[in-house]
Amino acid sequence: MGDERKPGVKRVRLSGARFDGGRLPVDSLVELQKYQDVVRIAAEAEWRQAHPDEDIPADLRSSVSLTIERIDEGSADVFLAFEQHQVYVQYQAEAQYVADAFLIAAYAGTELPHFSALTADEDAELRQTVAEFGATLKPEQSIEFYPDGPDSHPVTITIETHKDAVIHLSRIHDFLVPPESMTRKAVLEKVDQSLVGRITAVDAAKKRFTLLLSDGQELHGWYRQRPELLEDFREVVNSAAEGPLTRISGELQSKNGKPYRFWEASTIERIEFDDTSWGVRLASFAALQSGWDGGEATQVSSVALEAAQMILRAADRVQAERPGVFPTEEGGVLIEWADQFGVRSIETLADGSFEMFSLRSGQHKGDHSETSDLNVAVVFIETTKA
Repeated sequence: MGDERKPGVKRVRLSGARFDGGRLPVDSLVELQKYQDVVRIAAEAEWRQAHPDEDIPADLRSSVSLTIERIDEGSADVFLAFEQHQVYVQYQAEAQYVADAFLIAAYAGTELPHFSALTADEDAELRQTVAEFGATLKPEQSIEFYPDGPDSHPVTITIETHKDAVIHLSRIHDFLVPPESMTRKAVLEKVDQSLVGRITAVDAAKKRFTLLLSDGQELHGWYRQRPELLEDFREVVNSAAEGPLTRISGELQSKNGKPYRFWEASTIERIEFDDTSWGVRLASFAALQSGWDGGEATQVSSVALEAAQMILRAADRVQAERPGVFPTEEGGVLIEWADQFGVRSIETLADGSFEMFSLRSGQHKGDHSETSDLNVAVVFIETTKA
């Protein structure tokens, strides 16, 4: 299944004699109502997670309302659409994604997802409501639910598949399968983070982009709240994946601790490095994600990378020995010279300032200094080079 779910048209096709000719019996409307109920439960949970100290707005529930946009001939081929409410569009989108994910997993027999926004009671209520979807079906009837768009592969609900889904949603298997045999459920969380990669696609109509990471992973993202970013995206997009390195910052959704998609991008920044071995190394630092050391390391800041590049250029000009270059856990870059005469280093900090250290051979205590002036750091290189 794709991950491009957004509030919009949702196709639900009801098949069977009673639906021939596009008829939609009144008692079957409860099926559409159940899907709407699932989306509402998820939307309220998303709001509470984002606004823990606020009451749920009175109009949030009504904003997550589905209307029948049209019914095509043949079987009852129903196309649903959300009421347009720009204030809550992101909650509509995320809630619809949650509802779809549960339906897909329930009928595929795969692990049910876990969403951090849902409390235990909400999770149970949501699973129960999903289980009620399809309860009115009779023999020879079915519901085809299209989670990824009108032409996507459908989830097919019949009396037989519904029985299996109800059992799956009850999580009875959780009590029958030994804990050590159970696979970990997908955990989706949102964090404010930056990622560096290359923009390979931009969809202006959907305010959507694709970011290709250095490891080959493709992430989709949106900039719905910042439409003015479109021009910035256009400047860096390249469908051949050869565009410039770009840092995207915003609300990142992670899945089991790994980047999954950008729920909302807030800034876009082009990153450029010299065409040298140092440039390649600094580019690799730019692509490091939070926790790159397996612990609490932060991302290397763009400011620290730019400062490090200026230091390395200066080192080349004065023909200093080749240094070692390393990322630091605090989001900076360490540039270090070590030989038989001693150790000298400049650390560019996350804020762009410099920490300098030198320890001559035979000394027991080194010299340490700090500065925000690039010229002072350059003089340090010149006066301490071997």
